[in-house]
Amino acid sequence: MRESRFAGRRKIAWALLACAVCGLTVLVAVLCMRAYTLHGLLLDLELESPDPARHEQLRKALTQRLPAEASELAGWRICLDYCHFSACTESSFDRTRIDFLVLSPQGTPWYMYKGEAAEQLDRVKRFLRHAILRQDLPVLGVCGGHQFLALAFGGEVGFIDPSHVGTFPPRYPKEATSERGVVFLTTLGEDPIFRGVVTHPGRFRAVESHYEEVKRVPERLVNLAYSDMSWAQIIRVPEKQVYGLAFHPERCWDIRECEGNPVPEGRQILLNFLGMVIQKRP
Repeated sequence: MRESRFAGRRKIAWALLACAVCGLTVLVAVLCMRAYTLHGLLLDLELESPDPARHEQLRKALTQRLPAEASELAGWRICLDYCHFSACTESSFDRTRIDFLVLSPQGTPWYMYKGEAAEQLDRVKRFLRHAILRQDLPVLGVCGGHQFLALAFGGEVGFIDPSHVGTFPPRYPKEATSERGVVFLTTLGEDPIFRGVVTHPGRFRAVESHYEEVKRVPERLVNLAYSDMSWAQIIRVPEKQVYGLAFHPERCWDIRECEGNPVPEGRQILLNFLGMVIQKRP
């Protein structure tokens, strides 16, 4: 009888040990999953109503294409939440909640943001500056997001076409001069964003699509590249992982946008940014 009780106790002990080991294994797996996940936020700057499906090409480039193709991201999972600028609060930029922020392109001239939209955009600028300067949040601005980054720090944005400077059409005029297609950019200095892309001084390709440009780079930022048509092509907050790209790196896979030939420079620039985010991750 006593041996039977001991045997029963041993079974219970082994069962409890097995449960503990199983629980520990699950906990380690969860912790490892968290350790190898980058949490980003896509800030939609378009004036139109919120639409999580907007900027799908950019989302897929960051969360699907790069992790699937780049050995440097092996084992990493990239998550990208969505927030329209009209719904963003200061907590949306909390460094403890997200690892990086993406400022989206937009298809509406900035002067069309009026009334409540303009007030909210000003609040977002304040939140953005605080997140960059106080929380050291990595930020990537793409096309319109590049312009917004400059505006947030006091820069100026306007039409590329001099004949449209000072005019205020509700939409970008199709007849206005714009920078489109594959364009060669020239470096203005060395920077980690150029790793595997170009050695300074040098030139590289980018896919462009914009009517407006950064007319004045604010004092806190530096310009790293220019094109024959538009001067400020890559702006950065020095000593921060904060970049604005006047071009569309996410379109580097699109043969039509790339005029028949892929532009791997865009892929590498996205990869370089994510690499910086990983290094910066707490």
